[in-house]
Amino acid sequence: MKYFKAIFIFFFLVSCSKDETSINDQFALTTEVQPAEGGVVSPSEGNYESGAKVELHAQPANGYRFVSWQGDLSGSDNPAEVIFNENKDITAVFEKAAAESIVIYSINDPHGKINNFARIKAVIEKEKETESQVFFVCGGDIFSGNPIVDYHPEKGSPIVDLMGKAGMDVSVIGNHEFDYGQEILNNRMEQASFPFLLANVSKGSGELNMPQGQVNIEKDGFNIAFIGVVETGSPDHTPLTHPKKVTGLEFSEGVEAVGAYEDNEDVKNADLVVALTHYGQYGDRQILQQHDFIDLVIGGHNHMVYSEKVAGRYMVQSGSDLKYLTKLSLDVRDGEILDYEYELIDLNEIEILDEALQEEISEYNNIPELFVEIGTSLQDHTYAETACFYTDALRTITGADLVFQNYGGIRAGLDYGSITPFDIYTIDPFGNGLDTFEMTVGELKTFFDSGDAPALAYSGVKMERRNGNTVFRDSSGKVLADDMLLTVALNDYISNVYPVYFGAPVRTYEKTTAEYIIDYLEQYQSEINYGNCERSSR
Repeated sequence: MKYFKAIFIFFFLVSCSKDETSINDQFALTTEVQPAEGGVVSPSEGNYESGAKVELHAQPANGYRFVSWQGDLSGSDNPAEVIFNENKDITAVFEKAAAESIVIYSINDPHGKINNFARIKAVIEKEKETESQVFFVCGGDIFSGNPIVDYHPEKGSPIVDLMGKAGMDVSVIGNHEFDYGQEILNNRMEQASFPFLLANVSKGSGELNMPQGQVNIEKDGFNIAFIGVVETGSPDHTPLTHPKKVTGLEFSEGVEAVGAYEDNEDVKNADLVVALTHYGQYGDRQILQQHDFIDLVIGGHNHMVYSEKVAGRYMVQSGSDLKYLTKLSLDVRDGEILDYEYELIDLNEIEILDEALQEEISEYNNIPELFVEIGTSLQDHTYAETACFYTDALRTITGADLVFQNYGGIRAGLDYGSITPFDIYTIDPFGNGLDTFEMTVGELKTFFDSGDAPALAYSGVKMERRNGNTVFRDSSGKVLADDMLLTVALNDYISNVYPVYFGAPVRTYEKTTAEYIIDYLEQYQSEINYGNCERSSR
């Protein structure tokens, strides 16, 4: 009897010691992470029936990457499948991810200036000799400001061609990209070897072929998501261009358009997210303050030069007219910029250039008729002094009592020496039309006293502000009565931006305002001297 009792106890003990953690044919999962801060494993523990298949995920923490499995699982598959036929003790091994070193070159607001692209290409090609992750981007406004580009038979094509050949990866559409009209912009986007971006436009009844709002560009395994937006500073909430040029298009606010991409899969999977904007300094600050998924803003529109830190991240602009090239050298790990180095390159001090591209630039510039002397400037003129000349010339052409010109339409000063058509088209690059209106003094006061009217250069009857109101006087100083009728001449940009104040013109001229300025120099007055002149409606 004692013999059989001993056998029973023996088998009972063996059964209990066979697997202390197995209950009803279940096996336990336990996991560890090395180092402890490197990440997590999912699932991290549990009991599973014999033969169960479980998928383990190793999820790195910021700044780490998954390396391999150790213990009862090997290899580096992630996720990895585990089959339970015994208890599993598994370790996920992580390591600090190495930072990626990338370089981003940027320009903004070149306004048709092309002469430095051969230098830019040389600089970028030299960088690529030692760095494989080099990006070149533009913050918009590539048109309006150089007659070589603006009056080319295929308007705008020279700068699009040269940008591509210099290595451009992507450009946002600026407000002046609309200056030639939607059909021509379509042609230039089709011509380009790089994408144009604009996230805050919708077609409506317009002619524009809708550009991408966002694009991912990869260089040697490093992926950047670019999101593009433009300013909407006109009174009708469109970009600052002639209203006729954006007919049928609808625009949203840029900061909101950027935010719509926060959950976009391409954006979430990018190594870096860049807002490429033509939105201005204030708007770019709003983007960084409101959207923490944006790592960097490369902007334009203000023609400013800066590198500014906002909400722990950076925004830059590179001036205008292709004078400067910004170089950003970044160390990036898991979407975080660990090291930021900013360099502003003065392109006029760069001695190297790409010879082949320089030859093409010279060919584009070879338009002799643009450089014929048509007048003489007896001094360097400021923008305000140039505006005096400009409005006097149009008053002579039209015979109007009063001529207005928006200061934003004067894009350069008149320099000392010979005056050529190139100079006039540079001062006035927009191709605006010229109209005359019949308006009473009272109607003009309504416009200028409304708060809507900007500061305007003028020529003709005298204007002054008194106690917040506008007063008009004749040449002898006599105040003009409100019912007095005046002939008023102005470009059709102003009348289209403020249509509520201007009715139908009594005359629309055939030529552009720039062409009439050229006529004035050739037919009326060739020597120009407007020192210390400033006539402003404010």
